Amino acid sequence: KISCYLVVLEKWKPKILPHPPMVDCLSDIMNQCVRVYEKWYSDRFSQPKVRASVMNCFLTRYSASDARESQLKKHIDGANVDGSVILACPTHDPYEGGALKVWDKRRFLPSKKHDEKEDSVYLYDDLRPGDVILLGARLWHQALPITRGTRFALVLFLRLQYDK
Repeated sequence: KISCYLVVLEKWKPKILPHPPMVDCLSDIMNQCVRVYEKWYSDRFSQPKVRASVMNCFLTRYSASDARESQLKKHIDGANVDGSVILACPTHDPYEGGALKVWDKRRFLPSKKHDEKEDSVYLYDDLRPGDVILLGARLWHQALPITRGTRFALVLFLRLQYDK
């Protein structure tokens, strides 16, 4: 398997169950990611009372040994996803490649690298364990192929609620 779930949307098909050891191990980190996203979103969009709930959360593996699985095509995370968190995790097999490419015409993201070939395209290619990328709703993004080693990431799909 390339992914192991902590939280699964109730109506997810096919039905996937959370993996209890993963839930035990990563629940606190998942909850911290939610709090970080809420603060970022509140600050970025002047929404003082926003709460995020986790729709799906999974640990995923990208490996050079399986080229099909190590690259994701350009996509958005779903029509009902209000935001996403990608947390770089430690790996036993250091990787190369695997940059995250984000198309952001609205300029939601701070970035160290702007792709000079394409306007509004950002590359995140030097993620270290503990680095996090926060994506607003409906941002196109793509994981480029891993060329060596294995990369792990904790991914959260969030739903936002606004308190009055």
